Amino acid sequence: MLVVHLTYTPLAGAPIRIVNALNAFTNVKARLINLNPNAYNSRVFPEDLIWQQDKNIAFSLISTADIIVCHHPMDLVNNKFGINLKELAKPSCKFIQHFHSNRFVYGLSNPCLKGFNARAVIPHCPERSFLDVEILPNIIPTQSEELSPKKTGNEIPIVAFSASTKRKRFERRWDTKGYSEVSSKLKKLSTKLGFKYVEIFGIPYNEAIKIRREADILIGDIVTGSFHLTEFEGLSQGKVVFCFLDGRSMQNFISYFKCNDCPFVNTSIDDIEIVLKILLKNKNLLSDIGNFSRNWITKYYNEENLVCHHVDFYQRVLKGEEVLRTDSDKFAEAKRFLYKDLYDLHWQNERKKSLSFFNRLFGKKLKY
Repeated sequence: MLVVHLTYTPLAGAPIRIVNALNAFTNVKARLINLNPNAYNSRVFPEDLIWQQDKNIAFSLISTADIIVCHHPMDLVNNKFGINLKELAKPSCKFIQHFHSNRFVYGLSNPCLKGFNARAVIPHCPERSFLDVEILPNIIPTQSEELSPKKTGNEIPIVAFSASTKRKRFERRWDTKGYSEVSSKLKKLSTKLGFKYVEIFGIPYNEAIKIRREADILIGDIVTGSFHLTEFEGLSQGKVVFCFLDGRSMQNFISYFKCNDCPFVNTSIDDIEIVLKILLKNKNLLSDIGNFSRNWITKYYNEENLVCHHVDFYQRVLKGEEVLRTDSDKFAEAKRFLYKDLYDLHWQNERKKSLSFFNRLFGKKLKY
C-alpha cells in the first residue's frame, strides 16, 4: 500500500512523524510532500519531499498512490499545489482529509470537503469540532535520543516555556498559548521562586528539543484547555509538564488512550504560582513526576502501537467501509453543545471579563 501525504506547511512536524512511523513499523510505504517547509521562518522541522524541489517524484507518487492524505483543508481540484488531484491520481485511489485544526468551518457545501472518501481528526482540541469523525493520533518518536529522559542535575531548577506564536491569551480560541501573559508571569516568578526561566521561540525544532531536554519543568498550553505535541514530547523526555486540560480534553484523553492516569500537572495560568512553589521545594517529587511522565508515554503512547490506528483506518477506507465514530449520529446536537459550545461560552465569558478589567484599569477601550 502506497500512502502519499500532502501538507501546505510542516504542521509542527506532525505529518512527517506519521510518515516515518508508517515506514518504520508497518508494511505501508508512505511519503510526505510539503508545499512550504519555510512557512514558520526559522522554526523548521524535518522534511521528506519538498514540492518545488521534488515535483517529478511527487507527480509519480501521486499518480500511483493507493491513498492520498491531505493534512490541510484542500480542494482536490483547485489547490495551492496547482494540480488536479482527482485527474492525476489513479481511479482506485482513496482520499482522506486529516484535520489538525478546528479553525476550519465544517460544512458539506465547502469545496474543501468534496471528493474525500473519509475524514479523520487528531485527538487534541479539534476533535470537539468534528465529533462524527474518527480520531487518528499524532505520533512522536519516543525511543529517539532527543525524546528520551536525561538527568539534568541543575543546581538551580530550569523552567522552560515553548510557544509557536506570540498571540495573547484571548486573541484566539485555540491557536495561542497566551505568550505575553504566560511569559510575563514566569519571568516574575523566576525571581520570586528562584528558578531559571528559559523561553523557546522561533528556533529550529532540533534546537528547541535540546533546550527542553535540559530543563526540569516544561510549561505547555496552560490557557486554552487543550494539549499539544509539545506536551507529549515533554512527557517522553521524562519532564514535569504543566498543561491545562478542560473537562472535554480530560474526558477525551482518558477514553482515547484507554488510561486511568493523566501525567500532566493539570494547572491553568491562574494557579501556576502556588503549584510551582510546592514542586520547586521538593526535588524528589519533581523526579517522581518526571519518571511517571516517561512511564505513561512508554505504556500508552508507544509509536509502534499508535501507528496501527492509521494502518487499520487506511485498510477500512480501501475496503469502502464506513469510518465514523461509534454512535456518532446519536444525540449529535446535545454532544456538540456539551463537548464544544459550552466550553466556548465559558471562554467567551472569561475573555469579556479580562477586557473589561483592562478597560477599567487603563481607562480606554482595548481589544484583541
